[in-house]
Amino acid sequence: MPHGGPLLTPPTPNQILFARNFLRVVNKNEESKAQNLLISPAGARSALTLVFMAAGGKTAGELRSGLLLGPAKKMTIAKQHAESISKDCVCNEKGPSIRLATALYITNEQDLHPNFNSQAGEFFNTRADTLNFLDAVGSMHQVNSWLQRQSFNTVRKLLTPDAFTLESRIFLVNTVYFRAKWTNRFPEKNTMLGDFTISAEQKMQLPMMRQIGEFRFGESKKLNSRILQLPFEESDISLLLILPLEELGISELESKLEKLDLNEVAQKSVMHDVDVTLPRFKIECDVDLKEPLQKLGVKRIFKNGVADLKGLFAKKAPHPITEARQKLSMSINEAGCTTDIDESTKSRFVKANPERKVFVADHPFVFAIRNNQIVYFVGHFVRP
Repeated sequence: MPHGGPLLTPPTPNQILFARNFLRVVNKNEESKAQNLLISPAGARSALTLVFMAAGGKTAGELRSGLLLGPAKKMTIAKQHAESISKDCVCNEKGPSIRLATALYITNEQDLHPNFNSQAGEFFNTRADTLNFLDAVGSMHQVNSWLQRQSFNTVRKLLTPDAFTLESRIFLVNTVYFRAKWTNRFPEKNTMLGDFTISAEQKMQLPMMRQIGEFRFGESKKLNSRILQLPFEESDISLLLILPLEELGISELESKLEKLDLNEVAQKSVMHDVDVTLPRFKIECDVDLKEPLQKLGVKRIFKNGVADLKGLFAKKAPHPITEARQKLSMSINEAGCTTDIDESTKSRFVKANPERKVFVADHPFVFAIRNNQIVYFVGHFVRP
């Protein structure tokens, strides 16, 4: 029999609501629907909160509204952000290793405001730098070097010189590193090639991992989907999987998710004995943040002559953010997320159980790495 009732949670945090809104607007892009997708709502919100600290007037108002920052004063918001990222550490011996990293580069034709980097360092663990954007190759090398350091070389799709033009004034780039082991790892010897349905006409083979264990599992009539949570060890973070009952039901599922936050979805799952089959997969994405943010009402920071970032420049300069990019990479394997496979993992003897649930992710599904307070990653896997 199932046990361990639904998790009771307080009112949904704004971080979670922003994740719902952010995924909704990214998915409006037809290209995003057709390809594997990986975005970090936590990373995007962190990067734009840094920009908010330098913003004034209507520009700050749009950021406050679009990011769901609430009515608190700027310094209160900055301190809350610092408290949240202080829990994220890339040196954890136990539990997940997490890094939210943002870089902000401005044209070397302008000087930085003397107070900006002190706040950026204290509350966001970063700093702004100047770049000679006319030297596109040099700018590319500097930003790519930062990306490789912050992502521990997991991001492979790096920037090219054409990212920097004569119009470049402010370049914002964000990445998120996440590494964690499963509480219950998939025995490597259970992994076998299996079919993954891409469309009505196409299937492809890829490594399918399998294990039987106690996991939070549920079925949602509203979403017409199965729900599964795979926990990471020594933490409250898990991989949430939402699998449409229909093989080609991913579009309908994502349309329904526009009205639900991930906490509501996760609460539909309770502890069950589950036979889990999940593909081993890797996704890397380069997300242009400008379009989705503008759909959320954050527009002025991207408009020349309108952007008010008076806290960023030493002298008044209504320069816009000309590029805002998020570069992400994530791999899921037998050991966990972005981690080495542990070949010592043994298969366990499992008794037959007629009430065992079955979760076979052999067609497109939605996933998220999250807890009840924050969504680190969300996306969909639609093809190997």
